Amino acid sequence: LNMLKRCAFSGHRPLYFPWKENESDPACVRLKAALEEEIDKAVADGFSYFITGGAEGVDTWAAEIVLDRKKRNPEITLELAKPFANYNSCLKNDYGDRLRAIEASADHVTVVSDGADEAADYILRDCYMVDASERMIIVYDDDSKGPSGTKDALLYARSSGVEIRQIQWMHL
Repeated sequence: LNMLKRCAFSGHRPLYFPWKENESDPACVRLKAALEEEIDKAVADGFSYFITGGAEGVDTWAAEIVLDRKKRNPEITLELAKPFANYNSCLKNDYGDRLRAIEASADHVTVVSDGADEAADYILRDCYMVDASERMIIVYDDDSKGPSGTKDALLYARSSGVEIRQIQWMHL
């Protein structure tokens, strides 16, 4: 495991994007294309181990792209890092089905915390992913307003010296 180059993802849930859950919106299509491009670059740069946080939105899209690439390249590994064991178990929408499929297809599932403090567990999950990676693909626009776990993950990755590939989605 230590020999593999590891890349993790961070990005917003759908409610933070102007298109919400409409993935056919042209802005979402552009963002997903940029995410695919970054994943393909990572593979070309020798990354074969990918870690996703298992949330709706960017985590889901990244995991689905990685699993698609794995069909052609069996060297690719996907780890799902869950903040606590029953994370997303109550999701009854399309994302719930997609995330359960991702969990079933992941090579590894890591549960980062016991679920006693969900707010802290999300932070622990993000720190785990940064600490376990040499590169982060982060979908975060510097023009975004307000507090954000993605922004916190970006700042932590910067302070940790992890290589950051940032997708400024408002400018695609």
